[in-house]
Amino acid sequence: MAEPDPTPAAGLIEAGVQVNDIYRRLYEHAPIEKLKLLARALESIELKDNGGLVVTYITSEDYVITGAGEALTEGVIDHLRTIDGTLVAAVVRDLSDGDRAARKVSMRSTDGRVDVSAIARVHGGGGHRRAAGFSTDLSYEEIVEFLIGQINSQLAD
Repeated sequence: MAEPDPTPAAGLIEAGVQVNDIYRRLYEHAPIEKLKLLARALESIELKDNGGLVVTYITSEDYVITGAGEALTEGVIDHLRTIDGTLVAAVVRDLSDGDRAARKVSMRSTDGRVDVSAIARVHGGGGHRRAAGFSTDLSYEEIVEFLIGQINSQLAD
């Protein structure tokens, strides 16, 4: 069996692949609606329970004002996780489909001390220890209260 070429990337570049163009298309491409939605989400960040929970709420109004759809919320949670001292980052967003629950909650555990999948399962959701989510009809305030209680319960164990 032949040895694999140790420099396949160099071969692609020699063949004319435009690396900068591909990188830009993959990582630096976003419609303006996504950035407007991100700006609103970042403006709404709240630090709860001494910063252990960092949460933002993307409302139906945010979608209308920015012209963004629900799919453009992808990646918002990654910005929340970067805040110093965060144990759990959560994005709560309104859902537009009337056949589903009113809100979707996406959670990330920054260091694994909090099992967000256990939190999600309480409301029929799922995921894994460091990334999970659930749908609910709870109000934003009820969701935040629930998350704080669950986080504190796990940390007390």
